[in-house]
Amino acid sequence: MEVKLLRVTEEGVELVAAAAKASDSELTLSATEIVEMIVDNDYSSALEHIYFTFDIEGISVALSRELLEHRIASHTARSTRYNEEQGFGFYIPEGLKGDAEAIYREAMKSANDAYTRLRKLGIAREHARYVLPMALHTHYILTMNVRSLINFFMLRLCVRASPEMRELALRLYKLCVREYPTVFSKIWCRGYTLGVCPENMVRPPNCPFRGIIPAKRVLKRDFEEEARRVIERELTKEPQ
Repeated sequence: MEVKLLRVTEEGVELVAAAAKASDSELTLSATEIVEMIVDNDYSSALEHIYFTFDIEGISVALSRELLEHRIASHTARSTRYNEEQGFGFYIPEGLKGDAEAIYREAMKSANDAYTRLRKLGIAREHARYVLPMALHTHYILTMNVRSLINFFMLRLCVRASPEMRELALRLYKLCVREYPTVFSKIWCRGYTLGVCPENMVRPPNCPFRGIIPAKRVLKRDFEEEARRVIERELTKEPQ
């Protein structure tokens, strides 16, 4: 997997601060202080003015499908309709060892052989491509604004994310925090960013925040009964 930063909005801190001041003309904080306040308080719409564009190579088609779940973004992927895929590269999951890896590699070879034979018979790429595996490497261009990137990192830096996706998230995060540490140094998975983990009891033993960040279910249990009474009172109020 290779990830490169193609383009990023310049002077983004100043741009976000200017947008915030358009909303609240009485803000007297510095640009950096405004951005820190926005991140701390999740007033994140102004962060949408900063964009990142990444060049991503060597990820699987399966991963590219997961990326499409992040819809507030621009996605462009290598086309198997217009590109020849004979001898394609492919993703190998870390957990495959020994006989399992041999079976996996044989499946990739079989798919490549089938694709090659179809092409030699004159079958068009757009038809032959249906024998290609989800492990097939693809090339991807991704553009996201900072608000969407924060959401992406909160979900995909979690240790429960799929290994390939988490590796991509880590690579993207390093590029983002290098460009805008004021924003991203306070962002990680949802547990870290929110101060409470919504994964609750399904957090795995390898979560580095177990014992540090409370589970949402546990924390909510302490106030839920009283808070529910507050909600019930609000529901009985007449509209103003």
